[in-house]
Amino acid sequence: MDDEVSVRLGTAADARRYFDAICELYDAAFSQPPFVWPDTESQRHRDILTGMIESPNFGIAVATAAADALIGFVYGTRLTTTTGWWKGFQQPVSAEVTTEWSGRTFAVIDLAVDASARQQGIGRRLLDTLLGSRTEERATLAVQPQADTSHAFYRAIGGWHLIGRQETPEMLSPEFDIYIRELDRP
Repeated sequence: MDDEVSVRLGTAADARRYFDAICELYDAAFSQPPFVWPDTESQRHRDILTGMIESPNFGIAVATAAADALIGFVYGTRLTTTTGWWKGFQQPVSAEVTTEWSGRTFAVIDLAVDASARQQGIGRRLLDTLLGSRTEERATLAVQPQADTSHAFYRAIGGWHLIGRQETPEMLSPEFDIYIRELDRP
């Protein structure tokens, strides 16, 4: 299937165009164990994505197959200097890591590939495409601790370093493991 797959950098217009397909794939990927999935998550995700698309710091890459069907996506946004991203670690994390300045960190918010297209390098291609387009110094992402396959994916593709675990009682999952990766800049 990989030969038939197109992975490309998208725009806010692409996110709007594929919005329903992104949400359906998100629901399919993350509503199954081992992920925490409250009944309100599907709508919460739609609301967050709707707002994020309007940000000038939003970025997305999409993977499509025959007939332009969405089979994967990754998106995120630049962290602000007042972000709460770095709060709630169970063990202290140095200010060298948690201090933000304008343009320092891009947060990968969600990445999903259709179950039928996994294990073909599409997730890596999506990340490489999106992160290769960013001007920030580094990227970060959060993974639910029990999502062993997701952790294995980030270890396998390299460059990601686990910073620590956050307690996030107000979020989707009560805990998240936070990773960072330096971005290659020309």
